[in-house]
Amino acid sequence: MLEILKKAFDKFDGLIILAAIFLFYHFDYDNLSMLDKIYIASFGAWAIMKGIRVYIIFKNEKG
Repeated sequence: MLEILKKAFDKFDGLIILAAIFLFYHFDYDNLSMLDKIYIASFGAWAIMKGIRVYIIFKNEKG
């Protein structure tokens, strides 16, 4: 499983995750701007697509 994760993630994915953790920690959730909402939606889309990529790599390695 670790080999699959190494194929699916690179150093820029790590930077995206670190930036998301930093920004999500510092958001004022009671007063979100439009830019904050767009960032949250785009990170959610990125996470879904990354999950699909890991699933496809997993299926190709298994079969």
